[in-house]
Amino acid sequence: MKKIYITLIVAAVTLMLAGCESRLDIPQKGVISMESFYQTDEDAESALVAAYYTAGRFLSNTMWTTAGWNDCPFLSMWEYATDEIYVAGSDKTDGQPGNEIQSFRVDWNNSLIAGTYECYYMIIKACNDVIDHFYGEDGSLATSAVKKRCVAEARVLRAQAQLLIALAWGTAPIVDHNLTGADKLENAESQEAVLTWIASECDAAIPDLTSKSSVNDKNGAIKVTKEFAYALKGKALISKHDYSGAKAAFKQVIDSHLYALVPGEQMASLNHNSGRATSEAVFELNFEYAPGMNVYGRTQPNWRWLWSWRSDHMAPPTGDGSEFVTGGWGWVNPSKKFVDKILAYDGADSYRRKAWIKSYDEVLYEMPYTSDASCPTLADKMADKNRGVNSTMGLYGHVGWFMWKRLFRTEDRVLADGNVANWNLTLMRYAEVLLLYAECCAQLGDDGSGLAALKLVNERAGAKTKVTACDMNTVKSEKFLEMWLDGTRFQDLVRWGDAARELADNGKYYPSFKDKLFTSGGSVHEGYIDDSDADWCAKLYNVGFKSGKNELFPFPFNVMQLNENLKQNPGY
Repeated sequence: MKKIYITLIVAAVTLMLAGCESRLDIPQKGVISMESFYQTDEDAESALVAAYYTAGRFLSNTMWTTAGWNDCPFLSMWEYATDEIYVAGSDKTDGQPGNEIQSFRVDWNNSLIAGTYECYYMIIKACNDVIDHFYGEDGSLATSAVKKRCVAEARVLRAQAQLLIALAWGTAPIVDHNLTGADKLENAESQEAVLTWIASECDAAIPDLTSKSSVNDKNGAIKVTKEFAYALKGKALISKHDYSGAKAAFKQVIDSHLYALVPGEQMASLNHNSGRATSEAVFELNFEYAPGMNVYGRTQPNWRWLWSWRSDHMAPPTGDGSEFVTGGWGWVNPSKKFVDKILAYDGADSYRRKAWIKSYDEVLYEMPYTSDASCPTLADKMADKNRGVNSTMGLYGHVGWFMWKRLFRTEDRVLADGNVANWNLTLMRYAEVLLLYAECCAQLGDDGSGLAALKLVNERAGAKTKVTACDMNTVKSEKFLEMWLDGTRFQDLVRWGDAARELADNGKYYPSFKDKLFTSGGSVHEGYIDDSDADWCAKLYNVGFKSGKNELFPFPFNVMQLNENLKQNPGY
């Protein structure tokens, strides 16, 4: 009997569902179907905004997947592999993924490399959403000027991500359309082939792009323009040593007269809220604070804290009017090599030095402290224990000079929630265009225009060393100093063939900076370098750049496991 009842119930339910099927088949509210979305000019604009958002998110930070990302994909991996900084933190046990990259003892399990790889391809995916739906295989879907422009901007955004991939992994696959789960791409034919493809993508996009309306057009600085496409093309071409092609591309940007270096007095505002979308910005990703949005959902850049001074080892300058924000983790400190170079070349009084780094004396005596009221004289400040590096451990990976260029400052902060306000991530500055153009001229034989470009950068910096010739030694010096912390140094050294020499000592020296007022019973502040354990990494590992291997990064383990067609880079 029980079986009969069950059968009747099942039959009744079946009939009920069949009768109600048409009533249940209703559109989900607040959701637009794929079939009806990718149609209009407005849809194209919306899809492009999503691509910009994705680029901003995944070049700034936040890849909380298998990589456990906590840094800046546009900058960190590239900076950690250089001689510009020490990858530091609290002590030698901190920041190991970054230290592995810097000391060139990295393998395919490094989380920062895996996170970077994933972020770059996420950007390409968002760009392909625009291109696939509004261009198609033959361009027939781009039926209006708006759609053509949106596709063109997405193509250049995609080319930017593909360039970073090519420079990092060499023959990583070109993904020029959205993939299915069954797709298993193989390595590209060569790095040169990828760079050629990037240049051709820029060429294809340029006719449908717009330009800035004037030198001071801020809206034109935060979107892809013809000039950014030319600059990106030039960077791809110079990376494969096509100096003639690259020079012609960079010249298009220079001859547009739509860009100008900011005055030397304003250099410290670059990369900060007060220096957003300046005349120097060729392309910036624009970040706007939106109250109520989830912190990580609005691309809260955690790397800003990661790169700031290690404030728990200091009594920092937090007096009235201070630009310092506490809570930093101290991962990025100027290297002795960089400090020595900028002091010798620029001099301590140059605009560039003052904008990029600060001395310990400047931190102690020229920045505001809450104890200033009770310390009116310099002698009082020199004996004041309410300021300075007060930890007996000192500041690890530090030589007494403090990073200022990208320090997370109060002007970059929304005090209501403690997080970042309206700031931009600069992908290309006019200074870089000028320096790359000068490099082309130095390689080809200068007609005077390369020297003029170098002089613009050198004179704006206020350097005591004056530029008198456009040669590679001068280009290399200016590039090292001007583009510090802009993520180009490793790329430059590999392109120039200098990486093996300049990066041979990476990982061999991690000193600590201390103050005798807190460590040796001193009566006044006296900073000093403690290098008693500075060679710890070299004692444990085979460190330093290895030719034939470290020009490229390893493909991540998870990527290799998912795609058996992908061949690992040499040496890993």
